[in-house]
Amino acid sequence: MKKIVLLLVAVFSVSFVASAQMFDFSDNNGRFEVGLTLGSAGTTTPRAGFGAGADIVVAGFYLDFIHKQPQHRYGRYLSDEKWNDNSAIAVNFGYQIPVLSWLRVMPLVGYTQTNEGITDGSKAYLEASDHPSWYHPYKVTDGTRQHYFNFGGGISVQPFRWFSLNFMYTRYAIYGGISFNFLEFAY
Repeated sequence: MKKIVLLLVAVFSVSFVASAQMFDFSDNNGRFEVGLTLGSAGTTTPRAGFGAGADIVVAGFYLDFIHKQPQHRYGRYLSDEKWNDNSAIAVNFGYQIPVLSWLRVMPLVGYTQTNEGITDGSKAYLEASDHPSWYHPYKVTDGTRQHYFNFGGGISVQPFRWFSLNFMYTRYAIYGGISFNFLEFAY
């Protein structure tokens, strides 16, 4: 009961601070943010793990992804072993609702996929680029790919006008990140 009362007090406090108009959606105009995300992809599944990704915000519309690579994919050594590895990816879409000028909440919907596979340590390939890296081939085992409908929410806190800190909690991913508002650098 105490939690419900505390939640109601918080909601009413925010609405009074936001003054006459509950949400000022014009605050989302002129926002173009790009950032990085880190956290857990495939959470609550047996194939969960730490991953990295990116996010983008355009006029309040939010899109992100986070990808967990197989653990042994970028091993530096050749080995006769074949490792059982797994991977996961989560893609989410939402809209930022400006509660205060520095605080936004985001309902999110998306897609999560998890895979189980084999990383072959006896083979290694060189990725051609300016900064080459070695990687071992990873093959998804047939019948192990799982698809999930993802949903949840997040908050975006903007301590300064140039960047935002994002925290997301969905059914199959928990992650956070930092985004830079490139339109604010123009002023």
